[in-house]
Amino acid sequence: STMTADERRVSRQAYAGLLWTKQYYHYVVADWLHGDADQPPPPPGRKQGRNRDWGHFYVQDILSMPDKWEYPWFAAWDLAFHCLPLAHVDPEFAKRQLLLLLREWYMHPNGQLPAYEFAFSDVNPPVHAWAAWRVYKITGARGERDILFLQRVFHKLLINFTWWVNRKDHSGRHIFSGGFLGLDNIGLFDRSKPMPG
Repeated sequence: STMTADERRVSRQAYAGLLWTKQYYHYVVADWLHGDADQPPPPPGRKQGRNRDWGHFYVQDILSMPDKWEYPWFAAWDLAFHCLPLAHVDPEFAKRQLLLLLREWYMHPNGQLPAYEFAFSDVNPPVHAWAAWRVYKITGARGERDILFLQRVFHKLLINFTWWVNRKDHSGRHIFSGGFLGLDNIGLFDRSKPMPG
């Protein structure tokens, strides 16, 4: 009610664009690695390539994608950030998205959340926890918020954070030594890999 007519139009277009990025996503890593029985076998190097450690990953869900046209692939970082504005227009969908990535068919048994479909094992910081907290606060007034949602995400987020801390704080001095931080991993080196030299 406080927006001008132009601001309402821009807001409506922005939300429509975000809602438009919902997409059916089906990816079975085991099938990708081993191939289809009715087709020629995949190249042998595939079993040594990307996502080989994610054989449990078997998904067929509606997900918020980074961009249906330009970036139509799974990216957990983007999905977590999408859930904040989604919480204003479809709070239940936003909560379900955050819960979904914590399910056993997404989350690695070691606690890692898959980064993005072309390199699940790349490292993202634990923005999922921040997104869950923000969605919790956005979707209700104080005293009316969805405590059950927080209870449902807490344990898995704790496992994910523990994985992240143990992976990125090798020296045990509470100094995180890498991972995807910042806009599009801008930096002199890839922080998902050891320091060069």
